[in-house]
This record gives sequence, C-alpha cells and structure tokens, in this order.
Amino acid sequence: MRLSKEELEKVKNKYGVKRLWSWSKVNTFMTSPYEYLLKYILHTPEDRQDCIYTTTGTIAHDILEKLYTKQIQYEDMDEEFEDGWSLAVDVSDLKFDRNDEEHNKKLADKYYDDLKHFYKHHTPIPYKVAVEQFITTKIGDSVLQGYIDIAFKDNEGYYNIIDNKTSSIYKGKSLEEKSGQLCIYAEGIMQKGIPINKIKIGFNFLKYVTVQYQQANGSVKERNIERFEIGDKLQSNVKMWLKKLGYEDKVDEYLKDLVDYNDLDVLPKDVQAKYKVTDCYVFIPLTQELIDKWNNTIITTIKDIELREEDYKKDQNDKWFWDTEESVKKESYYFATLCGYSGKIHKPYGQYLDKLETEKEGFDLFRGIGNDVKETCTTNVQVDKPKTQNNMDDTQNIMDDDLDWLNEIVI
Repeated sequence: MRLSKEELEKVKNKYGVKRLWSWSKVNTFMTSPYEYLLKYILHTPEDRQDCIYTTTGTIAHDILEKLYTKQIQYEDMDEEFEDGWSLAVDVSDLKFDRNDEEHNKKLADKYYDDLKHFYKHHTPIPYKVAVEQFITTKIGDSVLQGYIDIAFKDNEGYYNIIDNKTSSIYKGKSLEEKSGQLCIYAEGIMQKGIPINKIKIGFNFLKYVTVQYQQANGSVKERNIERFEIGDKLQSNVKMWLKKLGYEDKVDEYLKDLVDYNDLDVLPKDVQAKYKVTDCYVFIPLTQELIDKWNNTIITTIKDIELREEDYKKDQNDKWFWDTEESVKKESYYFATLCGYSGKIHKPYGQYLDKLETEKEGFDLFRGIGNDVKETCTTNVQVDKPKTQNNMDDTQNIMDDDLDWLNEIVI
C-alpha cells in the first residue's frame, strides 16, 4: 500500500529533509532532463496517451500483488489479465508501436501470448512474500523512497529483492546498467543491518522462462526463452529425445503439437522428464563496488538537478534542462515508443525530429551526389524485435519464516 502525504511527511521529518527523492524521478532526469522539467517542475500533462507499455506493466504488477496478498486465487490471474488486456487494447486502443500498425499487431500478439503463458504457468514463490514494500534509503544528504515489487527471505537465509519486468530480457552489460533501482533498495536493506553477502537482487522477466534440458551426452543446458516460442526453440532437442525414447514413428505429430500448443505437456511423460521449466529470474552479482557506483551516480545526479533548478528559478529558461542532440538520439527509441510527451511539447525531441525530416528531404533530393551516404533517417522510429498451474497451498508453508525483518524498513 502506498504511503499517504501525511506519512511521507513523517518520513521527511524523521530524516530532517525537505524533500524525498525516488528512483523514477532521478532516472527520468538521467534519461531526459527536459522531461524532468515538464513532469516535475512544470507539471505539464502528457499529450500522448496511446502507449501501452506502462499500462500493461501496471496490470502485471497489480495481478501479482493481488495473488500474493490473497485478493485473488491462482486460477483468477488469467481472467484478471484478460480484463486488463481488453480494456487497454480493445477499449483504449493503446499501442506497442505508434508508427506501424502491422508491427504493432505483431508485438501485441507476442506480448499477449507471453503473458497468457505466464499466468497459467507461474511458479508461486514458496516463501512468505512482501509485495510493494515501502523502503527508504539515505544516499549522501538525500533520502530516496520507493516500493520493492517482491521481497522474501529464502530457506538459505538470503533476502531477495525482486523487480518484476514485462520488458525484453536484459543481458550482459545492460544488467548492470539497469541495476540502479535494485542497488538503491539493497543499500536501504543494508542500512537496516542486513549484510551485503545475505542480499540477492534480480529481475523476474515475466515474458520469459528458464528451461533446463538434458542433451544427448548427458550434460544439462540452460536457456532463457521467450514464452511464446518455447515449442519452436526446443524443436531440435525434443526431436532427438523422441527418437531416442522410441517415438520415431510419431516424431512429426509430436513436433507439430509442440509448436501448435507451445506446451511440453503434449509430449510423452518420459520426454517431458528431460525438461524443467521455471520462471525467468536473472540475478545481478551484488558487490560493494556496484553499490558505491550507483550511490555516486545518485549523489552527482541529484546535485546536478538542484543546481539546474536554482538556475531555472532565476530566469525560467528551459535551456537549463535542454537535452543535447546526442542524448536525444541515444534515447530515440524511448521518445518514439515510451515517452508520454510528443515533439510538440518536448522541444528538444521536436527539434531532433525536425532535423531528421530536413536531412531526409535533402537526402532524397540529392541522392548519389557528393560524399557516400550509407544510411538515411526517418521520423518513424521502428521498435526493434526483442531480443501447470501450481498450488499456492502446497508451497506456501515451505518456509514458515515471519517478515519481522521488514518491520524496520517501514517508518
């Protein structure tokens, strides 16, 4: 449950600060200073309400919150999703791709299949779970407040801090680049006395599963697969096991069913036994170096914001929060797909679009003249292609640990 204004005032009084920061506010500035100006200083209403990502993300979070707070049963999740999806897509006509209807439908179909699969196959966390847990973290002279999606203590004594994601999976360096919010929460837990070596931070990528499967040589391989294409991605390995286990005369039939139903349950039991499918948790190695890196980033960013706010108060010049052309170009996917402000209101983005349009027209007019030109720009930024029901009662009591450790997190 979100804290009231009165409760947040108590938090400020407790720490002796005049304002509370949040990861979303700091991250907005790091993505686009001008959007920070629009949203948090000018309080300008967003003029683009057709982006679906925020809405579907909220739907997913709400359903899991209802599940773990026992407002709904496991089997109710699918219906809850259907209702939310219908409202977002059929009634509100929200878009995954604002610029390309065909691409939008393709993305919508995949997203729908992914989340439908999740709500039918989600493995309930077998521990007592805190959902949307309020937490405060003091970094430098500032205090950040936020809400942890999922928090639980496992049977090995680790405090797990999980962020549910409906985005494409993060890999490699992007994991560390996206770890800021989780590191802030980890720092908050550490400030309550929990040692860093007892804290785990990670993401649950709802659109994906982790599949462990046996290979011909007996070794076990693990892959993260987007849910809508489980049947397709496992074709080769399944075909091998079907032949090895004596189903050679029915291989084609089983493989067709695997693709059509996208479910390993259509396979013979002895073939199914070669696979273990779980929710896709990706954990980030938590080190003091990583936490220090994000603490320094937060301190520097907040100082930058405060200095710009002071300058803006003097002359009301929006240039203090102007995005550079380079930063707009870097975040062009965000502006085209996720940002709630169009180029009409977000002036740096509008300026960038105007320049692209001018360059496009000039390129078309003088095609082939002058220096070699390898690529052209367009104002339509395309979205890149993204890289059995369980019983709650059976798993809920595996770890009968209370949540006393969370009491100190709340004010």
